[in-house]
Amino acid sequence: MEMKIKLILVDNQLVVRQGIKTLLSGRPDMEVAAEASDSAEALQMIGKVKPDVAVVEPSVPGFESADAIKHYRQAGGGTEIIVLTAEKSRKTVRDCLQAGAKGYVLKTASISEIITAIRTVHDKGYHLSPEISAEIIDTFMNKQETPAETNQYSRLSRREQQVFRLLAEGATTGEIAGKLGISPKTVAKHRMSIMEKLLLKNSASLVRYAARIGLLDLT
Repeated sequence: MEMKIKLILVDNQLVVRQGIKTLLSGRPDMEVAAEASDSAEALQMIGKVKPDVAVVEPSVPGFESADAIKHYRQAGGGTEIIVLTAEKSRKTVRDCLQAGAKGYVLKTASISEIITAIRTVHDKGYHLSPEISAEIIDTFMNKQETPAETNQYSRLSRREQQVFRLLAEGATTGEIAGKLGISPKTVAKHRMSIMEKLLLKNSASLVRYAARIGLLDLT
């Protein structure tokens, strides 16, 4: 007998989880083994159930960054992740795919698309909703060269990248210090290093740089 694709649904809206579960219930090759309404519960259930695929809404409580996707995958011993959300900003798509998600499906999708995404991702492929721009798909499927500016950004340390993103989002030195658990003086040092490495002159040029490489939406 063929093994079923074991799923977990992670969404803080019960009606969404129940709706997807009902629609998938008739599929002979799938089973919803667990559900979770927040990130902490999801991490616990994934570690317990070891699902093949997790269908995740990134706006659930506790999902503070796309890094949660990495933790989900690790907890499940390689659980594949499909993001199912209404959010389609370039930054969110970029962050989720960089963190290891193999699918990004909008909630406007039909159930047939969700089923296709589950099967594709389970088979180690990628599935992105057609509404996601071709530019984003090309970037993450490695069908085009990475822009030189993105290469420069990748040379920043992980901490510098965290500070860069928060600066681009308009956070103050004090806010960044509090969020990252470092001193304002350390934040200032990281900012200086970022500006030097990326050849930026001021905060406005930093924001424009972030927008150009897809880390920030200005629309």
